Amino acid sequence: MVTVFINALNDNYFRLVFIFLAIRVYVADGAETFYYSLVGFIFLLPFVLFSPYAGFIGDRYSKKAVIISTRLAEAGILMIAAVMLILNNMTGLFITLFLMGLQSTFFSPVKFGILPEIVREEELSRANGHMQLWTFLAIILGTALAGFIMEWAGDALWIPAMVIVLFSILGLVSSLFITPTEAQDDPAPFRLNAFADVRAAIGEIRHFRVLFLVVLGIALFWALGTLYQLNVPLFAELQLQVGEMHTGIILTVLAVGIGIGSIVAGHLAGERIEMRHVPAGMIAVGVFSFLMLFAVGSYAATLALSFLLGVGAGFFIVPMSAYLQNKSPASRRARFIAASNFLAFSAMLVAPVLFWILTGPLGAAPSHMFALSGLASIAAGVYTIHLFSRCRRDQ
Repeated sequence: MVTVFINALNDNYFRLVFIFLAIRVYVADGAETFYYSLVGFIFLLPFVLFSPYAGFIGDRYSKKAVIISTRLAEAGILMIAAVMLILNNMTGLFITLFLMGLQSTFFSPVKFGILPEIVREEELSRANGHMQLWTFLAIILGTALAGFIMEWAGDALWIPAMVIVLFSILGLVSSLFITPTEAQDDPAPFRLNAFADVRAAIGEIRHFRVLFLVVLGIALFWALGTLYQLNVPLFAELQLQVGEMHTGIILTVLAVGIGIGSIVAGHLAGERIEMRHVPAGMIAVGVFSFLMLFAVGSYAATLALSFLLGVGAGFFIVPMSAYLQNKSPASRRARFIAASNFLAFSAMLVAPVLFWILTGPLGAAPSHMFALSGLASIAAGVYTIHLFSRCRRDQ
């Protein structure tokens, strides 16, 4: 939990610092969103290209060993990123952002896949709730720090750079104390053609009807989340006309809502995986996102709606994640999660492109993006009612 907390904190801190810098460099003068959207695209690209390899590594080797290796890689990458930040080298930052996405690709399936190996099945929903809580507490701290430090530091970019280095070292040290785990005896062969491996894994998942629908739901959830992450800073900068610190507060309130929604959903589920929370959570996300259309000019209304949106998101993602982990066969769990990541990050990779098309050539305002995302969320929530009924019949 500590390692996941530090990783999420550092990951979100670094990306938000980069986003604020991209707004300064690319958006502030001409309101051009191409390079700004590229920040999200570059980070997500490795997840699409390398998730199958991550699943193979996670199934073949001890998950603790994989976690330590990725923390070591992150420490080296972020030290280079700190230098690029001090030099204000945008090309170098884009390269290190890609490398950060690459190490996160290998970290993601094992950080979730390790849970069923260290907690009992009846504890899995609560464990996921706490995992989401710790993750979003880290997002809270990371986003708040990024907004505060960037506004306070101004052009002295060595200050946020030093914070990046400190977090990377802490993440490496904490990973050494993770509960030891054994490698799974996975008979599946290594495939050089990553996409063939993905197709094989997805083909296996499709035999589990509800599990496949859950994987698709998770992909949609994170695609919408990517749109929100890109949209909130622009909404704050261009329509609320507030600075980086106030932008960080909006993202912090959103993360608080997700954390609270996640932990409450986990506890309400008790010893079950409670899929009834899924449609209600997604519809709530859609309604509160759509209402952001009317929050232009009101910072207080934006904060309130962001919090409520986050609570709904927590109720949606916790049972979906728990179902994926619990229903995946033990010997294929990391590969199934990696395949889910592939679909999720493929959808997320489309999100920055869609964001640029809508806000660039089509000229949509950030408030319009909230409304469109809200309508998509409501539609997904209505569909998950069908998913829930199928899950109930399956159980």
